[in-house]
Amino acid sequence: MDKEFASTDNIKWAIDRFEEHNAILENSETFEMVSIPMFELPAGIVPGDILIFQNDTWHLDHAEKEALSASISQVFQRIKQKNL
Repeated sequence: MDKEFASTDNIKWAIDRFEEHNAILENSETFEMVSIPMFELPAGIVPGDILIFQNDTWHLDHAEKEALSASISQVFQRIKQKNL
């Protein structure tokens, strides 16, 4: 793993998309985009998943993904109610 991530422990990264054998991740704080080889990431990830880089390893943040999903659902419900 590149040493540039050593200072990013506990920062959340969203999977934006896949390009060939890489995942394009977006830093949740700086909105920086990086390309990471798929073999370095957890299996079964999909765009929209949230990852954290800790102890030189990428981890899927299930709780953050669920919280983000719930937040998005609430926004859609408010929009829907306003349009009724």
